[in-house]
Parts: sequence; C-alpha cells; structure tokens
Amino acid sequence: ETRELLGKLNTRRPDGGNLAHYDDSWHIVKENDSVPPSAKWSDCSVEPSMSEYANHADLGARAWMSHSVISFDYRVVEVPRGNLLDPSCDALILGHLPRGSEERWLAEQRPQRRLIVIDETVYKLYGDRVRAYFESRKVQHEILVLPMVEENKSMELTLEVAKKMKEFNIDRRTEPVIAIGGGVCLDVVGLASALFRRRTPYIRVPTTALSYVDASVGAKNGCNFGGSKNRLGTYVPPCAALLDCEFFATQESRDVANGIAEMAKMAIMKSEELFCLLEEHGPRLANDKFMPNSDVDGAPSRVLRLSIESMLEELAPNLWEHSLERLVDFGHCVGQDLEMAALGTEHELMHGESVACDMAYMTVLAQQLSLTTVEERDRTLNMLRGCQVPVWNPVMTYELFVEAVANRVKNSMGQNFPLAVGIGKARIVNDISDEDLKQAFIRWQELCAPNAMANHSEVRVQATA
Repeated sequence: ETRELLGKLNTRRPDGGNLAHYDDSWHIVKENDSVPPSAKWSDCSVEPSMSEYANHADLGARAWMSHSVISFDYRVVEVPRGNLLDPSCDALILGHLPRGSEERWLAEQRPQRRLIVIDETVYKLYGDRVRAYFESRKVQHEILVLPMVEENKSMELTLEVAKKMKEFNIDRRTEPVIAIGGGVCLDVVGLASALFRRRTPYIRVPTTALSYVDASVGAKNGCNFGGSKNRLGTYVPPCAALLDCEFFATQESRDVANGIAEMAKMAIMKSEELFCLLEEHGPRLANDKFMPNSDVDGAPSRVLRLSIESMLEELAPNLWEHSLERLVDFGHCVGQDLEMAALGTEHELMHGESVACDMAYMTVLAQQLSLTTVEERDRTLNMLRGCQVPVWNPVMTYELFVEAVANRVKNSMGQNFPLAVGIGKARIVNDISDEDLKQAFIRWQELCAPNAMANHSEVRVQATA
C-alpha cells in the first residue's frame, strides 16, 4: 500500500525525533519535559532556534527546522500468464493489498468501485474482456478510453483523466484508479492521480514489453511540455503494478524488441547473467513475444524477473533522485533528445529504440576511454543488434549530439554518464573531454551507421566547422 507517514510511531523516543502524540495532539518535547507513558513517538522533528535575521528590534524572532519522513510502499506483482483478466483471479481488485493484511480484509468486506483508464488501442483488443471481468465480479466501474500516444502526452490529456476522476467521485484512499496500457497511459494516469486531491492511489497494468520493465516499476510519472519529454511530472509510485506478459501476444515484434532495449540496459549495467540470456535468446524473445518454447524453457521469465529486480534495486534507495548518479540513466543521456528530434520524421524512433542508439554510442565511448575492451564493446553492440533494436539513427547529427550532451550536463548537474566497465558492471563517469566525446561519436558512426564512410566524412566536417 502506498502511504505517506508523519513518521514511524514508536512506543519509545526514537533517535532524532522530538515529537510525541498524546492528548489527541502532537507536541515538541524538550529535554526535561514530562511525557505520558502511553505517548506515541515519531521519528520526525521540529527544531526551534533563533532566526539568523533577528535584530535589535525583535530579538525574539525564531526559525524552525521541520524534518518529516515520507515513506512509499508499493507492490510489483507478477500474475501467471493470461490470468489477470480471468474473473476467477482477484488481482485487479485486491492485488494491491497483501494477502493477510488488515487493509485487504477490510476491502473484502465492502463493495468495490473502480475507474479504469485504458489506451484506445488496448481497448479495441481487450475492452470486452476488461468489461466482462468487472461485471463478473460485480464491481461498479466506469471505463475511460483515451488515445495514449506520445504525440498526445500532454497536460490536456492529464486533465481529461482528472476530470473523469472528479465525475466518478472517486474515494481518495480506497478506490485506486486502474491504468491499462503502455508507458504513456501509465505516466499520464500517474500524473493525474498524483495531482488529484494531492495524491489518489492508482494501479499500473502495463500492456507493452517496454512498460512492463520500465514505466510500471518506478515512481516517476509525467507528460511532455515545451517540446521536451516528461518535463512535467512527480515522484509518486502506484500502490501496485500488476504484471501479465500475455499482453505481449498482441504486440508487433518491433514493439517487443523496443521493450527488450530497456532490459538490455540493465544487463549492460548490472547483470552478466541477464546479458548472456539476451545474447543467446534475444532474437527469439522478440519474435516469439516471450512465449516459452517448451514447458522447461525458463529464459523468458528469467529475463523479465532479472530486469525488474535489477531496476528495483537501483530505484528503491533513490526513489526521488536525490542522487543524480544513476545507472538507470544509461541510454537516456542523449537518447531522449534524439527521440524528440526524430518524432514525426521518417526516422521516428520508439522510446526503447532511442535508448538503444544512446547505449550503442556510450558503449563505443566506454571502450575509447579504456573502460572496456574491444571484445566487450563488440559483444555489446552485437547483443543489441541481436535484440533487433537500432544502434544508430541519422537524425543524431553531431550538432544535435552536442546539444544533447549540454542538456544532459545541465539537467544532471554534470555529465554523470553511466558507462560499462565490463560485462554487467558499470560506474558513473564525469570530466570526459569534448575531444573524447567527438572521437567516440565518429567511431560510433563508423561502427554502426549503414553508410559508414559517408557519415564518417560528414561528421568530420560538422565537428571541425
């Protein structure tokens, strides 16, 4: 369950906390204050002091330092393939609440209501089953169908969701909004839920391979603004992400490969086992849409689980991105600028494809800086190619690249480039010279562009202009 706490409540005073609850209110407790034994302590604090702006006219001016604790708990729950829309499975209604919990027991005692927001393409494929599910379980519900595509990922779309939440008169605690769709749908519904009454619980049901391992498992939500991707947003996770890879069956192979790119990100950064699995099985995972080829074929599920777990390992300690040294930014250093620049052109890229192009460049850069060997570089590039994602795009001119690097440095308070230092190992690197960046760009073109020599000459002209 997602919850915001004033702090953990304890029967004894915690280290650092000076707030106690008794007589139905909170009190700042000073060193010699008497506190009833029944008081509940918080690990939050309010520290009064003299204001640094106090003057002779007002020597009593005060300042207060308030330290509050915000804790988020959210579940990421796999459901056996094909079970999520089976009316005999209660995951869509109760899966956000752990079995045996008091919250779940209470939910089982009362009638349930749900607002479902679903991408219009997904609705055409699964709408009848979604409606039948809630009708079969006698859940009062409404379904909002919206065109959840990158071009529409705006505040206007977000407000459409919020308007429907108001019309449905949604309860702010016990009726989580259910978002069913790809990353755009999950992000937009997440943002609307974060804004509506300052936070309304929501559930993510990813229907694409990309959102299955990326948008569904993190805290971020948002919409595009001013020509920039996800420029408006918040850090408010869902109360649960409910995962069923059966949805992949209605995706094109390219869409599945698009998701595999985000899995490759975690493989290159963190997991040699995942890297080797993608190296061996990547092509068939895209073509077969993660269907096992036998009863003993564990590769598809293992790839998904390693991808999710390695992502959560990185996100949980840094959910609000207090540290901008993030391995999960691999593929997102210059790739986002490429994705937005290519939008609407003949070279348009899906998100995972832009990530793959970025990863390919950074792989070349890592080898140029002697962080990896030529063999490791080539293994990585070939693994990406085997996963059927692009490793280059003509929209990424040297001029755009320089602009993207500048944006990265500004937004991340430095380069903070996640770079491989072997297979499945990485570190954050700063202070890379402009010359090294340029030479890696040229080498990337030589290794990855279809017309390598022509592009190589063009880049040299751009780079010396």
